[in-house]
Formats: sequence, structure tokens, C-alpha cells
Amino acid sequence: MVHIAPFRGVFYSQKKVRDLARVITPPYDVISKDEQEKLYKRSPYNFVRLDLSQEPDVYQAVPQLLETWMNEGLFERDEFPAIYFMTQRFVLKSGEQKERRGFFALMRLEEFAAGNIRPHEKTLDGPKEDRLKLMLACNAQLSPIFALYSQPQQTINRMLATHVEGVAPFIDVKQESGGECRLWRIADSQLIRRVQEAMAELLLLIADGHHRYEATLNYRNQLRNQRGPGSGREAYNFIMTYFANMNDDSVVILPTHRLVRGYEPKPFLQLEEALQNYFYFEQYPKTPEGKGWFLKALKNGGKKKRVIGASFKRDPRYLILRLKNKRIMQRLAKDLSTPLQELDVTTLHLLILELVLGLAPEKQMSGETIRYSQDEETVLQALEKEDFQAAFILNPPKAEDILAIAGKGEKMPQKSTYFYPKLSSGLIVNKIDPAEEIET
Repeated sequence: MVHIAPFRGVFYSQKKVRDLARVITPPYDVISKDEQEKLYKRSPYNFVRLDLSQEPDVYQAVPQLLETWMNEGLFERDEFPAIYFMTQRFVLKSGEQKERRGFFALMRLEEFAAGNIRPHEKTLDGPKEDRLKLMLACNAQLSPIFALYSQPQQTINRMLATHVEGVAPFIDVKQESGGECRLWRIADSQLIRRVQEAMAELLLLIADGHHRYEATLNYRNQLRNQRGPGSGREAYNFIMTYFANMNDDSVVILPTHRLVRGYEPKPFLQLEEALQNYFYFEQYPKTPEGKGWFLKALKNGGKKKRVIGASFKRDPRYLILRLKNKRIMQRLAKDLSTPLQELDVTTLHLLILELVLGLAPEKQMSGETIRYSQDEETVLQALEKEDFQAAFILNPPKAEDILAIAGKGEKMPQKSTYFYPKLSSGLIVNKIDPAEEIET
């Protein structure tokens, strides 16, 4: 059973910060060094100074800065608990405009073994340790996780949208990307109760924020050890979460492509022969026209078949790889469920990276051998200009496959999904008073 609760959100004071677009940021884990520098220069109050600080002692500097901003009134905490309905308008690369609807609330933490809240990707120890230290230092959740539920009738979205119809949002911020975020407070206890009752019946899938969720579990466990088991309603038993409906066609999943290095170089004929043991090849010349054909064929082919795009350094061709027989993955990944065996990203990591190229799983997870990006053009250009040996272009996984895999208690390889657009950081913060009890 999923328990959600209203909370007293912390927001930038719009009397002190007139233009919120200058202070909100992308999530910390997608900000490059260059972008971090730009965000620092954009405003002395930019949220990057909390979420991805440049200070030498981050875990001392960030809580001090957060306390200063709270004391100066730069941040204000709502007087009464609420849930916060948000619409997020955005534009796809194709030019198509969409509007995703969802809401922020607290969610009671559970171990994944309980089965109500399910991850779908593997995590890395480094980011979990960083977020745990930051939470312990600040007693705050600086950014929400993103969770998906499935409700074909759209009952929750309709209830919330109807409630705010004709009401001006208290936050309306236009973003550099051309998107727009609008937030409404909802403190109506009857409506909140109806949302709680509807959510209690649903299973949740963590779309984004696996590291933050696991770090918050560790945070909760540390405070329980220090303070005793308590009632279970203490604020540290909850995590700030954004909830969206997977049945909304504005919930968009983008593919995550790979740049790869660090494997033992092989003569190309030998590598080609190894790949041809498992895949049919479709070849395109490495010309601007050929790249267009390649990307179009890869996208179209992915609608019906499992295909992977590949480009190797100093090879004059783009390749589309199609598995010769699904029994290859059934043998190689016999411990995995059929939906997980059949994912393109599983074939890439187990068959191509590990078996053919010799990159052991721990090396793939090291952070040194693989770079991820959602932009296929960027990946293909970086292969030719930087120190990488291969690029792999993927189609996005289907929502029903992600649900099927999570439903079996399995996890996809790291960076298998990218739910677009990411939630902006700095829109809402959850300050945790360990002695406060949350009313569910």
C-alpha cells in the first residue's frame, strides 16, 4: 500500500527573486562542468550552489548556505501542508508540443522488497553516498524523485486539474528550453484524502531518482538508529516525490546512447566476424546523407524489430545490428525474464560490450568506459573527435516493457531510460524536522 501525504514545501521568495528562471536548474546528475560554471555566473542565488556545489567542503558549505537563505527570507516555507499540482509544457525535437501533468507530495519510504515501490535501473555507490551525506548535513531533500503510476482513467489528474481550473498558479516560470512550469497549492483536505485513497491502490515505478531514493532509505535508517524506531510518522520516514501517470501520452521516454572506450583493440575484420556470429548487418556510408538514412532506418526498424545502431572509429560505415535469433539472448541471459532478455540495452551490455568486446560488468559500471547522452548527433560526432572507440545508438524502451520488468522485481542496466523532460531543481524543497510527525 502506497502512503502519500501533504507537506510544507519550501520555495524561492518571488519578492526577492523576480525571475525564477535565473535560479532553477536541471537535476544535479545531468549538469556538466561547463553548465555548472554558467549556472554559478547566472545568479548568486542559483540553486546549483546547493545541489551541485563547487565549494571544497560541500557537506559543510551547503547546509550553511541553505540556513542563510532561509534566515534571509530568500526561501520561504509554507505555513500549512499541501500537495502541489504542476503542469509542464515542453517541445520535442520534432517540434511537437506537449504538457505533462503531475503533483508533488511526500511518500512513505518502503524497502523495495515490499513490492509497492519498484525500481527499474541499477544504481552506483558513489552518487548514493554523496546524496546521503548531503541529506545528513542539511536535513533536507533538495530535489524530488520522479515516480510513475498507471491509471488509464486519468482520475487523479482530472480531479486536480478541475480543482485549479480558473485559479492562477503561484509559480509560473518559463524555461530556457522554451518550456513552462506552473504550480498550484492544493490544501483541500477532502480532495487530498481522495488522492490518497486512489494512490493507495496503485503500484509505483521510480522513473528518476533511484540514487536519491536509496540514499533516503539510508538516511531514514541512520536516524532510526539514533532516535529509536518511533511511530513511523516522523518526517524522515518520507521522501518528496513527483507523481505522473504513465498512461498520459505526455510522459515521454527518450533513448540513452553510449560512447564506449577501454576495451582491448581488435583488428576490425576480427571484430566484424565476431559481431556477425550474432547479428545481421545493415550498412550505411559515413557521409552526411548516409547518417540521415542510418538514423531514420534505425528509428523505423525499432518499431517492429530489436535493433542497435553502431559506429566504430575508423570504420567508414554506420551499422544497424539485428539479432539473428532470440535464442542467443535466451542462452546468454537465461536467469533474466523474457522482457528483460529482449531489451536492446540488455543485448548491448551483455552480448556486445561484455561478450564481444570483453568489457566486464564492473568495468562498464566504473564511470570511465561509458559516456551517456540522449543526443545521437552529439554521440556520433564525439566518436570521431574524442578518445572513444565505439558509439551505440538505441531506440527508447517501451513503457509496457519497463512495467513488465519492474513487475517481476528485476532491474534494467544503468541509464536505460530517460524520462523527458527532467524535473527542474529549485522549484520545491522539503525541509526535514526529525521531530515533526507527518499526517497521512
